Amino acid sequence: MDVIVNSHNHWDKLEEVIVGVPYHLDYEIDITFKLFFYLNIKNRTVGNNYKPSNKVRDESLEDLDEFINILKKENIIVKRPMEMTEVKITKSPWWEAPLSHAMMSRDLFIIIGDQIIETSPMVRSRYFEGDLYKQLFTEYFNGGAKWTVAPKSRLLEKNFDYSYVKARGFLEDIPNDLECEIMFDGAQILRMGADLFFNCSTQNHRMGMDWLSRHLGKSYNVHEINITDNHIDGKVLPLRPGTLLVSRLVDMDLLPKELRKWDIIWYDPVKISNEEEENLLLASANIGMNVLSLDTKKVVVQDKQLYLIDSLKKNGFEPIPCKWRHGRILGGGFHCMTLDIRRQSKLESYL
Repeated sequence: MDVIVNSHNHWDKLEEVIVGVPYHLDYEIDITFKLFFYLNIKNRTVGNNYKPSNKVRDESLEDLDEFINILKKENIIVKRPMEMTEVKITKSPWWEAPLSHAMMSRDLFIIIGDQIIETSPMVRSRYFEGDLYKQLFTEYFNGGAKWTVAPKSRLLEKNFDYSYVKARGFLEDIPNDLECEIMFDGAQILRMGADLFFNCSTQNHRMGMDWLSRHLGKSYNVHEINITDNHIDGKVLPLRPGTLLVSRLVDMDLLPKELRKWDIIWYDPVKISNEEEENLLLASANIGMNVLSLDTKKVVVQDKQLYLIDSLKKNGFEPIPCKWRHGRILGGGFHCMTLDIRRQSKLESYL
């Protein structure tokens, strides 16, 4: 049987990938949304919901077409999740929320070897987002892939660890009877073969890290790192063995000593546009470094990241520029909105 799912790192030759879809762009600003995006929205006045303009949606669709054409020209198979063109309200026994779109495929899943792992979402509107991928994952399962779902939190207010946001100015009431539960996203984890680096800023994340370590067993070393609030791929991203792309804002002392020996390509954010200033920005200024490696040389990068493009060229890479005008508004870049399904990789140690 041919291997249908296989990916151990972020850089080996990409053969098949899932690319997200930006329908519908409606967000409910509940407590889970506020906690997850706290650093991005703490200085903004927000209501109970938010919806980017149709212009943002239409231009994002145009940019996605260009991105997908780039992938197909490289003979990469592109799959898409189910499109939600209208808002569906979902309910648990404890709350209700609008079902999120399926734009950021990297967030709620992680591929470890031949295994699809659905992670434990931290935002209520994303609780059933995995259903939009069920048809694809069923095809992969029928083709021989393993398929696991991590324990999901109830996402009650008392299930969150508030220490990270509280230390950064969070002033809303916090429940007295806290009961932390597992919560984590795939984008918190850097995959480097047998070594997985798991960004943790809360006890929820650490519980997720412990679950992943126990689940994978002795073949993998899961290391805790503390670089950012949630997703690590907007601060640190491995481009090939021995080379990291790192935001200039990262304190190098926070990197594991093994990774400090690697070559560093520094990323400096570009100035945001007037249109971005008028919108609620769900991603940090570092989203321009959220690139997608097609192999150990070719890297898809936002076309306006001229300094980064030049730096990549100087370090022997072949950057492929592509428009992505609204990544900060939508909350992700080329790495965020893709899920590697198959790369020409095998389980190795790079440290």
